[in-house]
Amino acid sequence: MLVKRLCKVWQYGMGRTVLATMAAHSNSISVGLCQGYSAILLPQLQDKASKLVVSEQDASWIAALGVISNPLGALLSGLLVELLGRRTAIQLTAIPYVVGWVCLALARHFTLLCVGRFISGLAVGMAAASYLYVAEVAPASHRGPLSACGPVLVSLGVLIVYTLGFFAQWHIVAALCTIFALFSLVAVSLVPETPPWLAARGRTAEARTALVWLRRSPAAADKELAEITDSLAQANKEAEAGAGRCSFVQPAIWKPFLLLLAFFLFQEGSGIYVVLYYAVSLFQEVGTEMNEYVASIWVACMRLVMSLLGALAIQKLNRTTLACMSGVGMFLAMLAAGFYEHLFSSLPPSSRPLPWVPLACFLVHVCVSMLGYLQLPWIMTGELFPLRARGAMGGIVSSLAHLLIFTSVKTYPDLRNAIGMDGVLWVFSALSLCGAVFGKFLLPETNGRTLREIEMSFGGHESDKAKDGKEGVDEEAAMPPASASVAARKNSRGEAVAAPVDPNDDSILDIVAASSRGQDVYTISLGRQR
Repeated sequence: MLVKRLCKVWQYGMGRTVLATMAAHSNSISVGLCQGYSAILLPQLQDKASKLVVSEQDASWIAALGVISNPLGALLSGLLVELLGRRTAIQLTAIPYVVGWVCLALARHFTLLCVGRFISGLAVGMAAASYLYVAEVAPASHRGPLSACGPVLVSLGVLIVYTLGFFAQWHIVAALCTIFALFSLVAVSLVPETPPWLAARGRTAEARTALVWLRRSPAAADKELAEITDSLAQANKEAEAGAGRCSFVQPAIWKPFLLLLAFFLFQEGSGIYVVLYYAVSLFQEVGTEMNEYVASIWVACMRLVMSLLGALAIQKLNRTTLACMSGVGMFLAMLAAGFYEHLFSSLPPSSRPLPWVPLACFLVHVCVSMLGYLQLPWIMTGELFPLRARGAMGGIVSSLAHLLIFTSVKTYPDLRNAIGMDGVLWVFSALSLCGAVFGKFLLPETNGRTLREIEMSFGGHESDKAKDGKEGVDEEAAMPPASASVAARKNSRGEAVAAPVDPNDDSILDIVAASSRGQDVYTISLGRQR
């Protein structure tokens, strides 16, 4: 279904836009590799046959160090996307990836392991630039599914590293992961910078060239460039009037900041990343009918499949609906898993009845999380902020989100020892339910809306398109045929009458107001594209 959708997009002249977004999202494969690596690393290190043995506390640090540097990487990304551009920021992400994986591949003691995890964690934080790039090159009507390809490739990366961990030792897996970082570096080098970033820096000619490459139509590029420049001009006027300063006190900035921060808080509280980082260890503790590595691969497979379905659902369903459904599903899954653990925690995993129940609960949790709660906060980080603050505020929010991930991953072992596994699962369940309520009543809707419309809604304004209830309507589909040209003219009695217009007019949309010359005449012509 997703392939058919992308093929349909390709047919409408969006092929290069799809290539550009997939190139940017190729960086997400390495994100999945880094996030899933600790799940195969820690059990191998804690095996008695391992040459490098670590304690449980050391293991928690190894897992958490892959996250603790994420906020720093996100802040660095926020600076780079503004100073050097969205594409360059994605390219630079390959450097800490390669250095981190090489350190892990060569590590023979605990310190170098920690160094490798910390450096690769920097790259994971910097990867937030990919979502910003996609948000700015994708048209509003296709931004949802194109942005959702990021979580799909993250899931692919998790599946790859889980599978490699089943067949190979952790240091060999680390060496193989460098290939994906180098591939992303090459892929991103082949696509242009985002037109809004170029236009905002006065590089209008380059912005038009990038748009022509992306849309494969000079006429469509000129129309979109005009919209970008108009938006920038309006922002400059507001700034001169004192209403558009890039200040946190502006509603267009603090409102999305608080909403995204709450969204990420419920995301981490639902246990999504704990399941991801501790998959093998979790299955060892709760017990399953199959090998723990095989169970983790099953989870990764379902994660990939559901991320594909989520990419389709995000185009068909509202953001609020997906968030609510996802939160309720995670609530039920963790509630059932908590009751199972509470009833049979006194028994060893091998002696527990219905050993398939924990695996089923975690599979359900992973599946429903991919429909909304895992992907939506990251996608909306590139949607909600205005252009003047999109890079900086996106970096700050991503930094805080990664800080929350670090907190959940690092404190999980201590929380489990303090309140038991069943208590931890119930905490995840309760916060998932709170997240569903948040998604239903507080989360803003962005599906099918342009970035400018989203910005205006936070500023207390609604665009004419939004007021008319036309969000999400494809402009090309709503446009009359090229031959349908019409003009409206008032007669001597003030009545509007139709008048023919030359059908060979080459303009896309030409509105001429002659009232300034004393003439009450308005002409609207729709002509053929060049």
